[in-house]
Amino acid sequence: MRLIALAALSLIAVFPTLAQSPVPVAQEPRHHLKFENEYVRVFDVMVPPGDATLFHVHSNDYAFVSIGDATLKAQALGGQPGDLILKDGEVRFTKGPITHRVTNIASNQFRNITIEILGTPGPSGASKPDTNPGLSTVLDNDRVRIERLILEPGQSTIMHTHNLSALSVFLTTAKVRVESPGQKPQIMDYKPGDFRWRSAPTTHKLKNIGSTRFEAVGIDWK
Repeated sequence: MRLIALAALSLIAVFPTLAQSPVPVAQEPRHHLKFENEYVRVFDVMVPPGDATLFHVHSNDYAFVSIGDATLKAQALGGQPGDLILKDGEVRFTKGPITHRVTNIASNQFRNITIEILGTPGPSGASKPDTNPGLSTVLDNDRVRIERLILEPGQSTIMHTHNLSALSVFLTTAKVRVESPGQKPQIMDYKPGDFRWRSAPTTHKLKNIGSTRFEAVGIDWK
């Protein structure tokens, strides 16, 4: 009987998740819903060191932005865990549906901003990639275009128009002046993990008026 009991405990250790039914992503306790409209749902995901998410289902295509470096084990339902190494500010896109979980094996908290793509408002005019200084394209597919903007202290964009609705995720602590035609300039203070939905069309100019680098990722809806 003692051998049987030890064998049972060994099976529990090896297969700890067999009894856990996957949950929708909105019910996964480490995914915190922060914003939702008819086009997007935004989750702030935080997993402490040594902790793991539940197996959860992403029914829709989604992108995520890593806030800080991360060392994880990622496991699709029915598969084996594999290494997932992320750099601060790294962006990835995943087609849904997918059921998976992640385990944080690092000594620091894992955080990302997960952006579910629910629908598209479509372009408000002829759409083309921006050509601003400091702007680079990270990814471009049939659902989204993802761009990264970096402005050093004192640098600014030109006045430009966005004809696609977008979600911006901010990666650094920075102070930015936003100028729009016919409006009073706004001073915005950002910190890592802040985000903002922007409906198209939007015309503006950004200037980094702080003493630190401004870095942001923009996810444009097609």
